[in-house]
Amino acid sequence: MKTEADYLHILRNRIMALRAKLEACPHAGEITFSYGKDFYQEEVRSIGLRMIRDGLYQEGENLILDFTRQHYPPQLENEARWIGKMMRYLHSITDALIDNLKAEGYTALQSNTDLPNENALFFPVQHHGPRSYFLKGKEIKSQIPLDLKIERKKPEGLLYFRSSSQTY
Repeated sequence: MKTEADYLHILRNRIMALRAKLEACPHAGEITFSYGKDFYQEEVRSIGLRMIRDGLYQEGENLILDFTRQHYPPQLENEARWIGKMMRYLHSITDALIDNLKAEGYTALQSNTDLPNENALFFPVQHHGPRSYFLKGKEIKSQIPLDLKIERKKPEGLLYFRSSSQTY
């Protein structure tokens, strides 16, 4: 099992890499972050949930809540609910799950982080484009089509279904 310091080191490296990609984007000056749509928050969530899955329950939850407390204090209660939901509804990505998603009309998996990332959290989408969140041609990749390619090598990470409301 990794220690909390190992996870924090991984998180810092991922955030620095993500920050570099965002700053290299020509639209970086126009980007504004908001709760639930913040790439740095998504990286923290991914690492925090990975820590929880690996047995560092309190440390993982505290990591996520500390970030929310610092950047989105009014959303602290929503974030605590989000963590609880995520721990109940996460699914491992298996061949059977991919087949079920295709049967339900989903065409891609949308990651909450830049890929590849072993801590990625995916949610299914019915319509996908070449990239998400950014205009065509940008560096951040966060979608994987549900076609034959994914069946040969399933993505690392877990799948969850987003709620229909904007708050988690």
